[in-house]
Amino acid sequence: MRMNGTVGVRGCRRRRSLVEQHNNQGTRHLQIRNMPRQKRNRRGDTNRGYKACYSDPSDVSDGTLSELVKYNSDQAEHLTKDALNEFGAVFETCKSVVFLASTHDTNPVFSCSGTVVEHVESETWILTSATLVRKPGIEHEAYNSDDIKIKVVLHNKQDVEGCLAMCDLHYNLAIVTIKSPISLPAVKLSDLPECYSMQPMPVVSVGRDYFSVVLMRCGKLIRLSSELDCDELLVTVCEASEHFIGGPIVDMENRILGITFFNEDDTPFLPVEIAARCLKSFKRNKLLPRLRIRGQAVHTLGLYALESLCCRYANKVPSGFLVKKVCGLSSESCGGIEVGDVISKLDDVDLYSVAQFTTMLLDKMEAANGTQNTVTSQMVVDARYEEMVE
Repeated sequence: MRMNGTVGVRGCRRRRSLVEQHNNQGTRHLQIRNMPRQKRNRRGDTNRGYKACYSDPSDVSDGTLSELVKYNSDQAEHLTKDALNEFGAVFETCKSVVFLASTHDTNPVFSCSGTVVEHVESETWILTSATLVRKPGIEHEAYNSDDIKIKVVLHNKQDVEGCLAMCDLHYNLAIVTIKSPISLPAVKLSDLPECYSMQPMPVVSVGRDYFSVVLMRCGKLIRLSSELDCDELLVTVCEASEHFIGGPIVDMENRILGITFFNEDDTPFLPVEIAARCLKSFKRNKLLPRLRIRGQAVHTLGLYALESLCCRYANKVPSGFLVKKVCGLSSESCGGIEVGDVISKLDDVDLYSVAQFTTMLLDKMEAANGTQNTVTSQMVVDARYEEMVE
């Protein structure tokens, strides 16, 4: 499906700014379409037997950083003073976290957590991972809403039937709707402040189990790229199990940082800015957007790549976004942007993360939607990393 408006992107070399003109002046435009594209997830589709309510003393490092806390109205386990403070920081969010279990022909498919994010008329929307409805052993296929049943357990131990409203394997997101018998608070997926620091800091992953018990893993945000096949993901060391998938990652000021995914070695999460725009796009258009430019933040590159860039550019490593792939388009059709380009600025804004780059382009797509006018962007390409070019 082609949107009425287009997003124009044109690239130049060596700090030459990229300025877009109108089509009748003969310049090239990157036309971003809402075409369905499925993204592989390297991990499996079924629960691997992780015990979400298990706390092994050998897991604990640096106080409560890796300690699992479980809490319900009747009891609390392992609540040290630090853990109690951390639980207090996310207490307001807990009632918005639910347990989800899916079945196909009475056979269990997956179970995880979900986060209440919206109320639309009489329906309550729950955001979770598409893994909930992914076909076992087939990473790029999911069940239709008619083929799967979803059980939702609320914070008060009530369970209700859920309906699959949206599944997107590219962003690994799903929306489940319910008719809630009680008033459930919806968390607000808000952009983080511009001055918000993404340096290592304490965070909490929140989930819920089958018995309606709140699960909490305390950890730290780290500046690494996820091993999963999604460039936008950020990483924590919460050591959360698959039961936390779909729940929120929260900081000590109760800000939602993103939606939890799963990896065996760390806990990746989809940044809140991207999750919010996916939710907004689905609510408005019943579709999720796609970007054709994929890449990695320069500061997360390995030492070899950083050294190569540093030696080539007067011992100064350029910051920004490294283009790793241009999907389905030639360089000419996307304004000259090529694999290996280091984009330092987008519309005069310094780039520092993939999530920021993606968010800004998604906003451009939203502005282009429903209009006949061409929406333009300006980029600055500082460098070219030749090792990325095949």
